[in-house]
Amino acid sequence: MDSTDLIYIENLKKAFPSKDVRGNKTLVRAVDDVTLSIKRGECLGLVGESGSGKTTLGRTILRLVEPDSGKIYFDGTDITGINMKPYRSKMQIIFQNPSGSLDPRMRVFNIISEGIKATRRGMTKSEMSAAVFKLLDAVGLNSTDAYRYPHEFSGGQQQRIGIARALAVNPEFIVCDEPVSALDVSYQSQIINLLEDLQEQLGFTYLFISHDLSVVMHISDRIGVMYLGKIVELGSCEDIFLRPAHPYTKALLSAIPVPDPKISRQREHKVTSFDDTPAGIKNGGCSYCALCSYATAECAKAAPENREIATGHFCACHLA
Repeated sequence: MDSTDLIYIENLKKAFPSKDVRGNKTLVRAVDDVTLSIKRGECLGLVGESGSGKTTLGRTILRLVEPDSGKIYFDGTDITGINMKPYRSKMQIIFQNPSGSLDPRMRVFNIISEGIKATRRGMTKSEMSAAVFKLLDAVGLNSTDAYRYPHEFSGGQQQRIGIARALAVNPEFIVCDEPVSALDVSYQSQIINLLEDLQEQLGFTYLFISHDLSVVMHISDRIGVMYLGKIVELGSCEDIFLRPAHPYTKALLSAIPVPDPKISRQREHKVTSFDDTPAGIKNGGCSYCALCSYATAECAKAAPENREIATGHFCACHLA
């Protein structure tokens, strides 16, 4: 951890009780010994398949989900076991499903003003109205929209309301939990451009969670690739897209659709499957070795360390 880190997590773990196909009790390691830093003012993209632990990691950093072990630092202060009330206004989240995250019985004005009331006490009604209208304008909505209900808006407009609600408390760090996955493609680009403009104007720090690599490439400064609760590769956009080192990262990149059918037919498509407990996990080896075509005996015996293979480029693979 250094002075430029706004967020630093160390050996963070979170597991949930579950049952396997035979009904036996087991643990799902959603976040498995993750160490990660997010620089002040940067956007760190986090990609991976559904169920890889991305959302759990984001919510654990905010302590919406309490970690089992590990440390969480905000601007150099350990916030792992303390009262989060002083930090709630500094750390916010934009949810994946805008319609499900907005109270359908509240007008937009009340949805946004809740955060303002909680952090800026003593404001007059005219000052409150001005603050809400300013936030609506910042996210591309009109002041008249403040008196409508969420169901009267499209999905993209609802997400703009969710963004305005997050901005109402003047946060420094925002977890964007797949904010465009539920939107049409035309709205996705608008929301991404809005988030970029807000970061440039206000200096936010983002953790941008998505399973869409093309979206993450557009907005992120660095990208982390997550698989079964672990960060298996971390580097700049150029490192991840032009010099991928982990077989899982290469598999994700090969799955990106190509508009040219000739090129698409020439690409190598691999279909992989495994049971509920991959071989690598059973014997303490690499969690990806059951699916990896490059796996060796060493991969099945020992889990690889996340090591720096080039400047700023980390990979958890014996063969990298």
